[in-house]
Amino acid sequence: MTDEMTTRPTIETVLERIGAFDQKVEDRINALEQKIDERITALEQKFDERLNALELKVDARFDQVDARFAQVDERFAQVDARFSQVDTELDRLAVVVYATKSEMHTLRIDFREMRAQMKEALPVLQES
Repeated sequence: MTDEMTTRPTIETVLERIGAFDQKVEDRINALEQKIDERITALEQKFDERLNALELKVDARFDQVDARFAQVDERFAQVDARFSQVDTELDRLAVVVYATKSEMHTLRIDFREMRAQMKEALPVLQES
């Protein structure tokens, strides 16, 4: 019986130590889990801050690009208006050119007729 009395507290002591060790391990795991959660939360916060800052920069850049596109569109509208004016002027010029060409053809015909008449009249003048 004496053996039983000396071993029994030893087993209980071992079980208590195992329980205490289990508690320490669980406490350390909980502390580690808490630290990891805090670090992940801090990392998510930093990531969100950087992402928001980047988003603001990108939005600002897109606003600048949109403004530049608006300027380019305005310039294209001005160029289109100018091309329209040039087309109108070219059409007017073409009308004048065609009218002048028509008058030149008429003058050539008139000169040919006058030359023919002069040839007919010149022999008569030369005879007299």
